[in-house]
Amino acid sequence: MRLLSALFLSALVFMIFTDKARSSPAQDISISSENMARGDVILMNIKAGEESMPRVVWMGKEISFVFNPTRDAWQGFLAADLNQKEGDYEVAVKIAPANSERRLSIHVSDKDYGVRRLTLPKDKVELNDEALKRVKAEAEVVSALWKAKDTVPEWRGFFLMPLDSEIEGTFGKRSVINGMERSPHTGVDLRGNAGDPVRAVNNGKVILIADHFFTGNTVFVDHGGGIITMYCHLQKVLIKTGDRMVKGHVLGLVGSTGRATGPHLHWGMRVNGARVNPLTLINLSKALEE
Repeated sequence: MRLLSALFLSALVFMIFTDKARSSPAQDISISSENMARGDVILMNIKAGEESMPRVVWMGKEISFVFNPTRDAWQGFLAADLNQKEGDYEVAVKIAPANSERRLSIHVSDKDYGVRRLTLPKDKVELNDEALKRVKAEAEVVSALWKAKDTVPEWRGFFLMPLDSEIEGTFGKRSVINGMERSPHTGVDLRGNAGDPVRAVNNGKVILIADHFFTGNTVFVDHGGGIITMYCHLQKVLIKTGDRMVKGHVLGLVGSTGRATGPHLHWGMRVNGARVNPLTLINLSKALEE
């Protein structure tokens, strides 16, 4: 009996010690939510000194974080693609120098974004062989951007809106064009007049300027750390590939080039390759400077 009691006491002490060891890192890690919809973003804070850069793996990819000296913490964004399947996903965190691993579970839920119905010229919807060839080539160019290795984060603090106007097309809606089901809306449409200035939402580098069939005059800005924004249907582009953007810098003017029904800005965002609602990141980023 004494032996059993001793064994039980030892096991209890071991479990308590282990639980404390496991829970300790949790005090250093916080997330804005344990639940997110497909197409959403959450903010993660890791309390650690500048010399203790964390290693974070989410959805099979290492995520870049930025050090915030005012909070003595590393901060970064975790994203779920618009087509991400519903389920529980783990994020693994290692903090130097101990390098002990902590795993957190985040639930990704389905979401009904609704549907949008558009009527466009037939030649902009039912493409001939020449147009199809062009669209495929352009898609390959853009796809290469998402596959490229992440660059050093250049973004700092909160993200701006690229255009001060009303939203006329929301993110994620299923598209029905001329009565046919098409790809969902992977960005946000902002109302604008031709010639209105469009601004870079944060610091970054212009990695591609193109005139594409669907998006017209388009600018892609790499903000580093896996965050890329795109500005479509521009009337005019005012910068060139390779330029460094400072938050708020005017990069182009609102237009209706490409497949557009009128002047507006289609603004898209990828976070670690995932197609996300840019408004979610805008709202979350406000907490970076609170």
